[in-house]
Amino acid sequence: MRLLAQQVLGRVALWSTLAVVCATGLGYAYAWQISRDRALDQLRRHAELQGLQQEQAFRDARAHLELFSAEFLRRYEDAQADYGERFAGMFQPAENDTLRLRPEYFRGHRKPDGRYVIHTTGFISSKRPGLDADMQRRLVIATDLVAELGPAWGEPFANLYVTLPENASVMFWPGMAWGLDADPALDIVGDPLVQATLPANNPGRDMLWSSLYFDITARQWAVTVQLPVDGDAGRHLANASQDILLEDIMERLGRSRLTGSRTLLMSADGHLIAGLGALAENDQARGKLHVDELDDPFPARVHRMAEEHFSRGHAPHVMKDEESGAYVVFSRVDGPDWRLATVYPANQVAGAAHRGAAIMLALGLVLQLILLVVVGTVLSRRVSQPVQRLRDAADRIARGEQTEAAIADLPLAEKNEIGSLSRSFRDLASQVEQRQVELEGTVEDRTRELAEANRRLEQLTRTDSLTALPNRRAFDHDLADLLAHPEPFSGLALGMLDVDYFKPYNDTLGHEAGDQALRRVADVLAGQVRRDVRCYRYGGEEFALVFTSIAVPHAERILRRILEDIVAAGIQHPASPLGVVTVSAGLARSYDQGVDVASLVRAADRQLYAAKASGRNRVAAS
Repeated sequence: MRLLAQQVLGRVALWSTLAVVCATGLGYAYAWQISRDRALDQLRRHAELQGLQQEQAFRDARAHLELFSAEFLRRYEDAQADYGERFAGMFQPAENDTLRLRPEYFRGHRKPDGRYVIHTTGFISSKRPGLDADMQRRLVIATDLVAELGPAWGEPFANLYVTLPENASVMFWPGMAWGLDADPALDIVGDPLVQATLPANNPGRDMLWSSLYFDITARQWAVTVQLPVDGDAGRHLANASQDILLEDIMERLGRSRLTGSRTLLMSADGHLIAGLGALAENDQARGKLHVDELDDPFPARVHRMAEEHFSRGHAPHVMKDEESGAYVVFSRVDGPDWRLATVYPANQVAGAAHRGAAIMLALGLVLQLILLVVVGTVLSRRVSQPVQRLRDAADRIARGEQTEAAIADLPLAEKNEIGSLSRSFRDLASQVEQRQVELEGTVEDRTRELAEANRRLEQLTRTDSLTALPNRRAFDHDLADLLAHPEPFSGLALGMLDVDYFKPYNDTLGHEAGDQALRRVADVLAGQVRRDVRCYRYGGEEFALVFTSIAVPHAERILRRILEDIVAAGIQHPASPLGVVTVSAGLARSYDQGVDVASLVRAADRQLYAAKASGRNRVAAS
């Protein structure tokens, strides 16, 4: 029986294999062409999408700079606002008759109006024509705007900055102290990027995109977009600018590129924007890269192909570089009028075509397998029936039946391959059943442990490790939850508390003593916690209390009692005029169900500043 089965299946396998080989040979040419066309079509569609992704950054830049220009002019034309008197407090003299924005604007500084400024620098060249009140006014406005808008306009932009035609610049750049590091001899207006914005060189006052250049101060390759800001009668007041770093462009292109492809981004005149790896020092000194100046001739050929493509007004389609055999598809990036070339090596396209042919071969083998199965089904009942019993047993086990019941009909006593297979199946099913029971127990234990770990982790993420009070994250979550589920709403009060003279305390007694003082203050606050009074560590030496329900009318009294309890705690403070640790508190109440968290926090902060200004160790309430 086994010999007969082998003879029948051997003959079927031979003839079916010949049929598959013939079918594969006839279909290979067709499969090659179809696979190649699909691969190139995918390349074209991918290049179009990648071009749109790059173009979005330039659209964002236009929107940013137009908004900046409008707000700059609005503030500049507001005659009632006296910006000039703030100038002396912001800029300080530096070497070689230059002026620089004070370093605290970069390290972090809270202005008198409560706004926090960071990562902002400024530089005024010694080559300035003068420093009249109007120039001071524009510098103060520019500093305010880059500090306010810069944090919101991040990726893909590295910074936001303003240059004045009188040789000055103010910049927001996280982590880059450009204005503090700038060479004292730097001539801002002498830079070709700034020269291009002057009315004589840009009479249409258009938004301008630079070629790729190397920023000497920042030590970064970058591309700059600039928008001139003109006042009445076309007077050139400033330039609003943003930079996109080469490494960021390369990262975005790398994230979205096809496997094996290469991307080149060029300006219309052939200057390389992105597409190469490491750049040599002589290229950095030159400041720009033209494809004709590169050692690799391939980018220059791509540029010539791009000129031919766009001069004929072609829609995006695939072109072939005959010298390398690579396929190239172009798309235009409007705004700076750049050319994005996606290069796909010929071997990648050939690989896709071979995969298509391999699919044809696999389909033929599947057909061959089907033929073998059909022949196998007509073999002796001594093969088909036991096989069916094995299948039935497998199905019953899959449905969850016990192993002993499922294998009752198997031909375990047979002295042939079927009997041997049946006995192996019985042993395997028994082992699977045993492993399933063990696995279910393990999964149950792990699930329970994971739930407990998640609960502990959630508690840790909401608790301040120093004071054991709920932290800022818990504050934001709880306050948002209160406002989202205000029923029944009977008002809301927010108290902001700040330890008085805490920095001198740390400087005098050390940070360990400062931590201990914060814990003792937190202990006093924790003593006031109940269902309608919640206490949080807001950050640093600042705490927050949220009053709800019946506690809202009594919030000010509760805060005063807290201040008294802290004084009564007698925490010695040699650097304080009062001799002991004290706190100041600001209270804001709202009976408006639609109040938002930010408004309530700002109101409480204003009252806190008022308490500080009026002598500390007191409560100020609105």
